[in-house]
Amino acid sequence: MEEARNRALVGECISRASVEAARGATAGEIEQALDVCDYERAATLAFGRARGGERVPVEVLARILPGIELPEITFALLAITQERVKLLDLVEHRRFPQTKESAELEAIVLYAAWRAGADQARIIPELRRLSARVMSMQGYALLATIAQSIDDPNVAAATKPIAGFAKEHAKQIADDDKALAASIEQVIASLPAEVELSKAAGFTVRATRQVGRNDPCPCGSGLKFKKCCADKQVSPSPIPGLSYEEFLGAGATQMTIEHVQELPLRELVRVDLARLRHAPLRGVCRRFIEAHEWRHAERTLDELAQRTEDESGDYADPSVRAEDDFRHELVTYLLECKELARAREHIARLPAELAKDFELELAIADGPEPAWRALVAHARQCAGSANKIDDVDLAYSLLRAEPALGIYFARACIGAMHIDSADTMLDAVEEARDTLNVLPEDPAWAVLDAIMEKESEQPEESAKLRESLHESSARVDQLERMLAAMRVELEAARTRPIAELMRAPQDRDRAAQLEGKVQELEALVREGNAERRDLRKQLQHATPIEARREGPRARRLTLVETDDDIGDDVESAGRGVVIPRFERRATDALADVPAAVAAEAMRTIGTLAAGDIAAWRGVKQAKDMTRPLLMARVGIHHRLLFRAGDGALEVVDLITREQLLTTLKRLRAGR
Repeated sequence: MEEARNRALVGECISRASVEAARGATAGEIEQALDVCDYERAATLAFGRARGGERVPVEVLARILPGIELPEITFALLAITQERVKLLDLVEHRRFPQTKESAELEAIVLYAAWRAGADQARIIPELRRLSARVMSMQGYALLATIAQSIDDPNVAAATKPIAGFAKEHAKQIADDDKALAASIEQVIASLPAEVELSKAAGFTVRATRQVGRNDPCPCGSGLKFKKCCADKQVSPSPIPGLSYEEFLGAGATQMTIEHVQELPLRELVRVDLARLRHAPLRGVCRRFIEAHEWRHAERTLDELAQRTEDESGDYADPSVRAEDDFRHELVTYLLECKELARAREHIARLPAELAKDFELELAIADGPEPAWRALVAHARQCAGSANKIDDVDLAYSLLRAEPALGIYFARACIGAMHIDSADTMLDAVEEARDTLNVLPEDPAWAVLDAIMEKESEQPEESAKLRESLHESSARVDQLERMLAAMRVELEAARTRPIAELMRAPQDRDRAAQLEGKVQELEALVREGNAERRDLRKQLQHATPIEARREGPRARRLTLVETDDDIGDDVESAGRGVVIPRFERRATDALADVPAAVAAEAMRTIGTLAAGDIAAWRGVKQAKDMTRPLLMARVGIHHRLLFRAGDGALEVVDLITREQLLTTLKRLRAGR
């Protein structure tokens, strides 16, 4: 365990030498590092300040933790934190970017706050929320340990899928407890003496050989190193002939969306935004929003606001300016993170048609009287509207702002079948039940089944098949969870620095051992999925539709979420050759995404335009659209939106899977 922690600390480029150099660091120095998103430097300074006997305020450490990538560094920072109970605010306010990797770090911070005696009533909603996220076995073990200590049947029911990890990984939990109790001397002693690094294109490179004088210059100029940058104290950049400083400054005009996505945040904040082209600038804005770096996101929005149609060639219609779209997205993130005051400032700057999306949530935050008036007004508007999307929007707003009311409004949508995606809405209901700490699996699932299913001619056989399907799904979910954790460990083993592998020859075969275990688990998952498919087919013969209730919470725990229920299948045969046309949003999106995604999207467009039957088999038609809108998958994480007709394939947009529901909502509203 100690060796594992040591290797991870190397991965974060923190050493005893760097900490000693930072000994006695001031609070101002840490603030400066945080202001430019240099979390690694801020962590080093925090260790140095603690090494010098100075207290590091928990508020400062709370700003460092969301930018740390490795669990071991998180444990080390928590070890020098004296008021861990206050870190519960960090988890409650969702300051961690909501990525798969960050879920485990949130679990560690929650565990530390629980160990410090944080209020159990506040711990429970976060425990239940995180237990439905994907993370390593270590993270699940921490959450299961917390759940074991809480005498609450609702918590036990919600965390049942991970309960076994507490006992299976008890030794790991004991090691984690020791790590939290470590003294600053023990933390520093676990660090390597030094870390050998070199810089290339702004990224940390480990165990790389030095460039020979007769080798091609790494700056890309095409000259030999001795005739180019050998005598220059500059770092090369991805652009031939530009130093790294020029690349971030005057040369930012040549920066691409790929560069933006690869740059670490500490380098991204140094980019001259005014010189960026429009597509990379939008990429920068999204990076800062997703990282919850509000101040830098606002700085990028200010630059977007200055871009005119003549300068960028984009967004001639003010109602769809990039600034407005990204500000709307920023507000959504701010409200999720309970940054209400900041959200209000940005809502005031949105066009009225976008600002109204948040009217009810703001009114609820203002108190009972304005909340009641706004709720009644919205309910009356929805009751008199023939557009069922109004009901859906109201339900989702209340699920976020007032979960108890939101559950009842969502049930009304299910009962009246005023829904666009029933499973998605009920998953949001399950999250609301986590917040309220009531039993998981809302009764609306049964109502939905009753509405969707016809009378079965073989009720007993159908019930047995449904029970077998539920058990099979539970087994597959558990296997997938173990497989996900094993893949995390395998990836860590594969990416260990070469120098560390040389110093630890006994671990060289670890990756091979893990690969064998991963292959074994993958085979078991395939067998389980085959069994599940067979049971579904049998159930289809017994009842008109396949079972929908494999366990709502278990479905939330699967590794790959699906959005198949958002649309209906379309006819794949008889498609002729059509000419593709691209809307402005589609061309913008193709410029924004990585080259590999853009290439795959263009291949998808080509096969669809050619009328390829195999390509059209996976196409869905979005529900409740004034004009038919079709959707096709581009890899796992992206969706292509398009329309077909009049001899043309009209490409509307290329979006991420997470953006799908929001985008469909905007298109239904005509925005």
